[in-house]
Amino acid sequence: MIADFIEWYVHELSEVKSSAELFDKSIGYLQKLNFQIVRVSMGTRTLHPQVESLAYTWVPKGKLEYFDDTTNQLQHSKSIIESENGFLREVRFRLGSLQTSQFVVSPVQHVMSTKKPYYFSYADHKEETYPYPILDDLAPLGATGYFAVPIFQKGAGFAFLSLVTEKPNGWSPEELNFLNQVLKMISLQWINFIQNELTESLLSVYLGKRTGSTVYSGKIFLGELDKIQSVIWFSDIRNYSGMSEKLSPPEVIQLLNDYFGLAIPLIEAHGGEVLKLLGDGILAVFPYTESNKTFVGKKVLLAVRKLGGDLFRHNQSRENEAKLPIHHGVGLHSGEILYGNIGSKERLDFTVIGEAVNLTSRIAGMCGELEKAVLASENLANQIPVRWEELGEHKLKGIGSPQKIFAISERVKKKY
Repeated sequence: MIADFIEWYVHELSEVKSSAELFDKSIGYLQKLNFQIVRVSMGTRTLHPQVESLAYTWVPKGKLEYFDDTTNQLQHSKSIIESENGFLREVRFRLGSLQTSQFVVSPVQHVMSTKKPYYFSYADHKEETYPYPILDDLAPLGATGYFAVPIFQKGAGFAFLSLVTEKPNGWSPEELNFLNQVLKMISLQWINFIQNELTESLLSVYLGKRTGSTVYSGKIFLGELDKIQSVIWFSDIRNYSGMSEKLSPPEVIQLLNDYFGLAIPLIEAHGGEVLKLLGDGILAVFPYTESNKTFVGKKVLLAVRKLGGDLFRHNQSRENEAKLPIHHGVGLHSGEILYGNIGSKERLDFTVIGEAVNLTSRIAGMCGELEKAVLASENLANQIPVRWEELGEHKLKGIGSPQKIFAISERVKKKY
């Protein structure tokens, strides 16, 4: 039986494109062998700043009651996919999920600590209570057997896979031995898929979605640069140095997190990508083509206006808590930039460079002097047909000729 599975598995593996597809096809094969599986769970720790653990749960169609509907405050995200053989739910959990009572008092904890498979037979159980709460939950649904195995990588158990059956009298020792071998093979490829998915996600967190995907696809060579047209955003916190002198280190970190927490989601929601966090500053790009340059420009202005409103409301809360308000300066410009890898053989950085980037930074630096929260170049003002306030020509450090600078109207004037 194991030889037949290996032959099928090797043949099918080349066609499988995702962890979800692997999961569904493999369980579908076992169902045809009459294993009568009604629930499959698979989970692993992750190397991700937002997601500590990842759990998959599969149930066949017509057995949705086997989904655990318990809510968890540490849940990061949840999605359900309908597949050929059933429904697959993926749940991601934030830091702390592996210390919850739900995990600590489960067979999973036992399997991962002992590094040995665990099987519970309902037919053989004679006591009034069950050894784990999950077994109590499964009993009234008609479960007859629960089987969990550890998944190893480099000799360390760091993940698990469990199966539940309704087969009369559960599984025999021979069936359990077969399942143990099968699950080891499935888990190796599953972990490979998951690691690839999480690696791309991790790159997105640190590099941005576009850049992370570009690096993951293999564009990693020194000096490999693309010319792109983009609106460039450079912003920073006004009087950050002065504020830092008055605040404790934890308060400074909170200040930065508050600002970045407001700005970054808005930039991304409006089509931009944050490339760098430069101390208290943000460098972001909004790529465009000739056909959509006006649309992209308007999205940038929507983002900066929304951020201004959010900062205004956030500062009201900060002032109520006797905290220093956060004011920022934003410089916007539109032009050609070089996007790609620079650095040395041993240390690369995926970023944007060019005269347009320098000009944007200098424009942002004028926000304090001109007492405006948002300033833009003549290029951007010409790109977007809105009412601008022209502030005249200004000599900018490191820029050869004087530049016309424009501002957008502000709802509430603050001292910048």
